[in-house]
Amino acid sequence: MKAQTPEDSMAAGRGDSLVRYKLVVVHDTVYVPIPEAKMPVDSSRIIYAKPIGRYDRGITNYRFIPKHKWIGGVTISVFNFESDNSRLLFSLLKDIDLNLRTLSVKPFVGYAIKDNTVIGVKLGYSRISGGINNLSLNIEDLDVSLKDIKYTDDSYSFSVFHRSYIGLDPKGLFGLFNETTLGYSTGSTRFSRGTGESLKYTDTSINQLNVGINPGIAISIMPNVGAEVSFGVAGFTYNWEKQKKSSGEVGKRTNSGANFKINLFNINIGITVCI
Repeated sequence: MKAQTPEDSMAAGRGDSLVRYKLVVVHDTVYVPIPEAKMPVDSSRIIYAKPIGRYDRGITNYRFIPKHKWIGGVTISVFNFESDNSRLLFSLLKDIDLNLRTLSVKPFVGYAIKDNTVIGVKLGYSRISGGINNLSLNIEDLDVSLKDIKYTDDSYSFSVFHRSYIGLDPKGLFGLFNETTLGYSTGSTRFSRGTGESLKYTDTSINQLNVGINPGIAISIMPNVGAEVSFGVAGFTYNWEKQKKSSGEVGKRTNSGANFKINLFNINIGITVCI
């Protein structure tokens, strides 16, 4: 603190004495501490990326999958529904007996062409089976009764994928990734009604080209072994199908489509090994 005494002054009488006051200007300097940026213990794990134009996302990307590493694993998706476990259906309908099961197994292998960037191939098998053994609905003038309806779908797939990881911590324990896939699948379905001599069915052979976007979360549970969860949020498909009915009629069709929503039948849980 530094004080200056200028020449300006004033005097005032106080009883029998004269008191003189001087104008004193005080300059006070306050030092504000500025915290220094703390660098990670191992700054070599940080992956520096150039911003796009003037846009910088401000995300620190740590190394999660090192360059020249191989990863491999398998993802599994299982869904099982039984009408016996649904109180909501029992409250709305009576005499209901239906079920739906889905199973998907997809082993994969990939190679890190650079830090946190992996390309690879994936194989897959999926099965969907369901049926309505009995369903009765009677609301005022509406009377619906269904029974002995079954549906099965078996398919095999092959795809190539590209994964981009973002490491969330310097120790490499948690990461996010986005997987883009280009694949081909082939399979067959059967839709049938009735039993015995009254059985009617439609067999369909399906071929499909697809592009999918699947974000996910990866967690390292032990050295070189991790767990991951991914789900489909967008996809483009092109199908060509051939159908044959039990009556001998045949037909074919092509169709294409796009989805931009979370697919509940495409939630995958998997184990990954990095070597």
